Amino acid sequence: METLLIVEDDKDLNETLFDFLSDKYQIIRAFDGDEAVKLAYEKHIDLIILDVKLPKMDGFSVASEIRKFKSTPIIFLTSLDSQKDIEKGFLSGADDYIKKPFSLKELLFRIEAILKRIYKSQKVKIKDFIFDMKSLELFKDTEKIHLKTKEAKLLKLFLTKKNQVITKNEIFNEIYEYDETPNENSLRTFIRDIRHILGNEVIETIKGVGYKFVG
Repeated sequence: METLLIVEDDKDLNETLFDFLSDKYQIIRAFDGDEAVKLAYEKHIDLIILDVKLPKMDGFSVASEIRKFKSTPIIFLTSLDSQKDIEKGFLSGADDYIKKPFSLKELLFRIEAILKRIYKSQKVKIKDFIFDMKSLELFKDTEKIHLKTKEAKLLKLFLTKKNQVITKNEIFNEIYEYDETPNENSLRTFIRDIRHILGNEVIETIKGVGYKFVG
């Protein structure tokens, strides 16, 4: 089940969104901008629903901060409707923009469309292997191939950003929890183990920067 972060200071609307979406998704909630950035940093989140007018830090600033460490898709909720505001939203990192008042069903359609586009098929073919993006399981024919939890998260990140250079910090932010200390030696071990399973050629090392999955 995908995890959504709802960032909305209107308690009634926050509650309405939670009630409507919680049957389909795991929901984390925030009520101000500072809390939103903190949760986005600490938690694994698949999509963010972000109000623009927030206490402590506005939604545009929140999106810009989050984009410094994660590429999590963002849908803005706002009563602002000028071309300049819409442009500012997309420049700050939005994937979509929905104006208040809005239909809950329309919001759901937009969430589903973005998640489908980002994660495409839940099952991705890699040479003779199939990786399930939802369950984080790797198979060869019908045999399940063992992956450590962080290796599975890393492989999902690689497949989501195939042929893109991913920095070590991006990887650390994605596969380590907030209270864990990232370990470069462990990362090299995860990379080595994935290469051992899928082939050395599937992951390129970009010296001094990070890695690129090309398999």
